[in-house]
Amino acid sequence: MRTRRISVMSKMLVIAVIAILGFAKVSAQFIGSTVLNQTAIEERKGGVSTYTVPGPAGDEYSWEVVGGIVTVPAAGVTGSGTLADPYVVPFTVGRQSITVQWPADDNTITSVAGNVSTQRKVAHSTVACPSKIQSLDVDFWSAATIKINDADYEICSGDATLGPITVQFTGAPNFDYKYTVTDLAGVTGAATVVTGATGATQTIAIPANLVNTSTTLDQTYIVTITEMNDSFTGLGAISDATFTITVHPTVETGIITSSSTLTRR
Repeated sequence: MRTRRISVMSKMLVIAVIAILGFAKVSAQFIGSTVLNQTAIEERKGGVSTYTVPGPAGDEYSWEVVGGIVTVPAAGVTGSGTLADPYVVPFTVGRQSITVQWPADDNTITSVAGNVSTQRKVAHSTVACPSKIQSLDVDFWSAATIKINDADYEICSGDATLGPITVQFTGAPNFDYKYTVTDLAGVTGAATVVTGATGATQTIAIPANLVNTSTTLDQTYIVTITEMNDSFTGLGAISDATFTITVHPTVETGIITSSSTLTRR
């Protein structure tokens, strides 16, 4: 499909959150206050990620994490993961990487912010010299999903339908998706492609009335979601992919007969 593109509104929200949280805060664990802010990256919520720096294995490294839980190393970590009390991995020789479990997906279309920072310390004969603090902001997005919110229903031939149906998204706007319509004759048309959806929901139009052309059999009008993606590469997950209106045929009463009919001579 296409590569990611983040809506202006979503990006402004991310920037505002980072500005409020102030991830450039320096803790007592690090030495000095000079920070190199890397370009922020984006990941999925609920993931487990390993962060690595390429420095020499014989030097010492310290890490701090805001917003997630440090799982590797499993011991020696302090803090609670908040901005005021980040997880701290103390200076350790060869600690060039850590692994972080980020919070579970909250199934929204907005991001949450986290941060991973590290500092290297080089030991000399009489002094230890620290590097600048390397700070990486991470913006997290829900997994890309789509579902049809409306329940199937049934009508009599010729009756009015209940209007458009609603599809719901999670992930990073903007959203693209495809759907097909199978008409009452059982014919499935070409897929309709919708691009650039920015909100959490969007509607799909349904005919105002549906007429069953059979006199004996039910007919169905079916909408099927076939594909979706959000602003990142790769396809999203589809749940509740179909919506069906069952249209019952027109009932014929039959000819009225009488038990007392006279016959003319």
